[in-house]
Parts: sequence; C-alpha cells; structure tokens
Amino acid sequence: MTELDLLMKEKLVPMRRRVVNSLTQKHPHIFGMLNHYFSGKNNRVGMQVTENGAVIGEYTFILDGLDIGEVQSGVLSSEIHYPMGVVKPYGIVERSVLEKMLADEQRFIDEPFTTIREYMPDMTLKFQR
Repeated sequence: MTELDLLMKEKLVPMRRRVVNSLTQKHPHIFGMLNHYFSGKNNRVGMQVTENGAVIGEYTFILDGLDIGEVQSGVLSSEIHYPMGVVKPYGIVERSVLEKMLADEQRFIDEPFTTIREYMPDMTLKFQR
C-alpha cells in the first residue's frame, strides 16, 4: 500500500466519518433521512488526487448510506443512484489541499459549511460518462 493509499484509507475516511457523525448528532432528522435514502443502493463516488496537476492516485469510495464501507485504490468508478437515473461524480483535488483539509478536521466538525466553502475553489467536480 502506498503512502497516498494510507492517507486516503487511514486518515481521510476516519476523518470524514467523524465529521458526518458530528453533523448527524447536530441534525439527526436531516442526516437520518439522507442515510436511509442512500442505504442499500450500491452507490460509489470517485476521487482523483493530483500533484502539480498530474494524477497520482484514483480512488472509489463504496458507500453504505452516508458512510464509506470500502475504498478501492487504482479504480475510478463512480455511480450514484437516484429516482431519475444514475450520475457518476468524481472529485479532483491536489494532494497538498487534501493534507490541509485533514489538518483542519476540527474546523470541519465545528463549522462544516463555512470550512468546505473555503476549500471549494481548490476542488473540481466532474462526471464520468
């Protein structure tokens, strides 16, 4: 397993879990409904990590509701099921931005919407065909 794989699987996924758990505690009705809606649908979200603009890693996060059940390294295979069909979103982020986000975990827990808004200009959202 590469250093980037460890960063994704052992730091990003647990951090995301803590942030989502915090949001669920603060807004149980909304996040409970979202978790129920996304459960049991085999949803997957992809992420490309870049360094100086070059892709250095691709990941697929297999979702179990709002939680990440598994991370596949070297695979970019997104698929979100919703009533109108399927969309295939994936994000692109520079490794340095990802590392900065990990260092800002407490801000994501305390002020999630303000904090994510600050990082949005550094992330790209694309869709697979």
